[in-house]
Amino acid sequence: MQEKFPEVSVQLMDLNKVAGSRHLLLSTYNATKSFSSKQRISRMLSMEILLYVSANRQINEAIKRVGITTETRAIAAVIVGPSREMILAAAELLEQVLGVKNTDELLDSWPSDRIKCVQQSLGITAIELSATLLKGEDVRESIERLAIERSALLAVKK
Repeated sequence: MQEKFPEVSVQLMDLNKVAGSRHLLLSTYNATKSFSSKQRISRMLSMEILLYVSANRQINEAIKRVGITTETRAIAAVIVGPSREMILAAAELLEQVLGVKNTDELLDSWPSDRIKCVQQSLGITAIELSATLLKGEDVRESIERLAIERSALLAVKK
């Protein structure tokens, strides 16, 4: 990827440890904003994205939280680049390399085991979840909101 698309940043994560598309989108936004400032955490945008998605400043801990392992069965990919065309071309190459078709709807499809996995990977306790769960709200929405908040707070903790 780096050879064919040197201006594009790609980060792969365990889909079952990511709290949905809004979590990825807002974490990526915060990471790109941080990376383009003097407050960046990492030397590479792709790593900055991983840190923000995991809501952790330590690379090793970020990899443990949301990185790909031998247990990973589904992958979430974030691709950032200077143009839509370049991003789409990089996505197409990634599909070829991985041998799978992009299915964005999986980002917001949460089976019950994924709910537990996201909670565990991001350190969301049952007490915290029950305290933030709004009346009539699905637990996934609350987890997503907590994940986004953790990511946003990473910028403040610098």
